[in-house]
Amino acid sequence: MPSVLRWPVAILLVCLFGAVAAPPALAGPGHARLGPFSQRVRHPLYLLYLQPTPTRAALLAPGSLEVDFSGDWSNVFEKWGRRRPDGRHRSDLDMEIIRLATTVRVGLPWRLELGVEVPLLTLFGGVGDRLIQGWHHGLKLENGGREFVDDFRFAWTVEVPNQYSQTVKGPVVMALGDIVVDLQAQVLAPTSQVPGVAARMLVKLPTGVLERGTGSGTPDVGVVVVAEHGWGILNLYGQLGLLALGREGQLANIVRTAAVTFSFTFELNVLPAWSILAQFQGHSTFLKGFVHPFMQKSPMGLMFGTRVRLGPIDLSFAMEQDILSGDPTADITLVGSLGFAVGPRRAQSRSPGR
Repeated sequence: MPSVLRWPVAILLVCLFGAVAAPPALAGPGHARLGPFSQRVRHPLYLLYLQPTPTRAALLAPGSLEVDFSGDWSNVFEKWGRRRPDGRHRSDLDMEIIRLATTVRVGLPWRLELGVEVPLLTLFGGVGDRLIQGWHHGLKLENGGREFVDDFRFAWTVEVPNQYSQTVKGPVVMALGDIVVDLQAQVLAPTSQVPGVAARMLVKLPTGVLERGTGSGTPDVGVVVVAEHGWGILNLYGQLGLLALGREGQLANIVRTAAVTFSFTFELNVLPAWSILAQFQGHSTFLKGFVHPFMQKSPMGLMFGTRVRLGPIDLSFAMEQDILSGDPTADITLVGSLGFAVGPRRAQSRSPGR
């Protein structure tokens, strides 16, 4: 089995075991499923492509509406160069990335749900370098070279001789990224004993601009299976999918045609309106053709945070930490969201046979 598939397969087996071994006594009333965090790999090259964020397997009722405003901040620093007979391979990425997105989801008849995400990207100088250096110093981790460059510096350059060369002249402020359309179909509705399962079909539209670092210029397609199960205070969510990555021009030389995506979320619903969550997500590598092994590792990140429900309003806050040494995941990312619902909420679980 390819090594990149070991984690998602292990996650799937854990979910299946949980579905079989679920103690019915734990699935009593008084607890809610608030759902996973929005999460993606925030490397400038990965942000050009489709990355399905985790979601619940329970769908909205027909006519119900959910609107979510999410934002995340990441500090990205990557600076390396290698000389080879064909020339100098190098990557110089030094920036803050702020991604704001508005997502609207509506329940449809025939056990379907439609979602549209509209992202806005801001790329500017690395003002968080000192903060990250202090964090790394406290944890006795490497800084990766941040201490050798000027503060507030902006750089976006990747070069592979005769294959790919791009420089984004920044900063970029509130630029439209690639819009994502997501159609989800209910396969199994969640019950107290049976996990919820849904299938997702996603299409990324080329509304961003490659020259500004906000899109690849080509559409992507993804097919994802989503599952969830709960035992009252404890809820588990997972997804596993295949992505077909659009490639055009020079990007065809450094981007693979397909990739695997996966996530796993553990939710502890302390109170009906408050949960603590841990979430793990990653992909098989999108990239190829780089001499530095860093660029071709599979990116993975681990998030910890909380979700709160105040009437029709949902709030969340989380922090993501890169868990592998030398992969394209940003060192630290802060994520927050505010959402509201119009109409009935997503189903929590129901008794079998209803």
